[in-house]
Amino acid sequence: MIQSTLSEIASGLLVDVPSHDVSFVGVGTDSRTIDRGSLYIPLRGEYFDGHDFVRAALQNGAAGFLWDRTVALPDEFVSMPHLLVQDTLAALQSLAQWYRRALPVNVVAITGSNGKTSTKDLVACVLSVHFTTYKTDGNLNNHIGLPLSILRLPKDTQIAVLEMGMNSLGEIKRLCEIAQPDIGVITNIGEAHIGRLGSRANIARAKWELIESLGSGALAIVPDDEPLIEQLSVPYGVSVWRFGESARADVGFTNYGVRDSASLFTLLPEGLHVKLPVLGKHQVCNAVCALAVAKFLGVDLTLATAALESVSLTKMRMEIVSVSDEITLINDAYNAAPSSTYAALDVLKNLPGDYRIAVLGDMMELGQESERLHEEVGIATARSGVNVLLAVGQFADQMVKGAVGVQPHMEALAVQGIAEAQPILQSWLQSENRKGKTLILVKASRSMKFEQLVKQIVAYDSGHFE
Repeated sequence: MIQSTLSEIASGLLVDVPSHDVSFVGVGTDSRTIDRGSLYIPLRGEYFDGHDFVRAALQNGAAGFLWDRTVALPDEFVSMPHLLVQDTLAALQSLAQWYRRALPVNVVAITGSNGKTSTKDLVACVLSVHFTTYKTDGNLNNHIGLPLSILRLPKDTQIAVLEMGMNSLGEIKRLCEIAQPDIGVITNIGEAHIGRLGSRANIARAKWELIESLGSGALAIVPDDEPLIEQLSVPYGVSVWRFGESARADVGFTNYGVRDSASLFTLLPEGLHVKLPVLGKHQVCNAVCALAVAKFLGVDLTLATAALESVSLTKMRMEIVSVSDEITLINDAYNAAPSSTYAALDVLKNLPGDYRIAVLGDMMELGQESERLHEEVGIATARSGVNVLLAVGQFADQMVKGAVGVQPHMEALAVQGIAEAQPILQSWLQSENRKGKTLILVKASRSMKFEQLVKQIVAYDSGHFE
């Protein structure tokens, strides 16, 4: 991670040299968890101001701090090591940009409507067989998280795999100014954030800011089946590799199948057979993205595909949990959008089982399209061979409407929250209609907090929840 002095970073931040210099190792934005000897950067939010916690950060071991010059500096802090900056968030981003330039590292940046975190995990896995590799912690992928991820890079890092999220146009452009990627990956263009951006075309343009940031000699890895990106311009000297299942894919796959809770496929054009311990064709696409990155960087693909056999993805992403001999949980509760929900339903449909339960919650940030897209998810649920649907949240009625419109006699219920969902799910599991192996898919947007329901399902024993 970054190791420097206030006077050294003053030049990078274009601010006055401090009157009281100090060395620091790492940075932090939370006074409660600040590491001893690190630099505290007080950020401002709608309901908080980090400047109020500078004293606490120093008491907890911070070596120094930044301070917004528009805020009056209390006398007690004047003699303590600090830098005055115009804006602390901008200073955090500029510091990360300065540190990234100082490192001899290649950056792989990943964005997309779905699959960013899984693809990040897969890319890091295959590159680690040849390079010293670092990846974004969790999903620290925004205007605060990405700079913090960069500032945590060990100095011996050869490859940094960074996730990039966005809510509006221009955000990924700024993240790329900070990260300066050498390889850009777009996993897909879906409907996530359509409520903010207005259309899939605008979502495509927002994601394409990653490709537009690349310099000559860089690589863009993009889907082979997305017409919205076909007319978007590619910078001079940037190579474009398409991935997918079609004949036009530069890096593709065929022979997709499922066995023993793993996805099987053949990587093209090499013809390598791959076993991926994660279910779903969408996860295979993510793995193909990872292998494309490995191929471009000269990694032995035999070693890379072998590494995928033991990959571990971030939790709550198509995580298969054996609850009992009869019940298997598909925990995909981390987040949800229409495209990722369709992919999860496809896994539910094709995984061997006798009785299928879909517990689906609200998908957020869909704006005026919310009712229509939730109803379409209900339609897809009915067509996926699901026996019963439990829809949870504000748009639960729309999901049920879509499902029973296709299967009028399908058992489908709408409830407002997890507390109402639990007894219904328990009654279904106890029902005489449930025979043989039962599969339960749990999926919703993060704010629905479906991990609470997952915890209850995992603890299910002897016919009841804890």
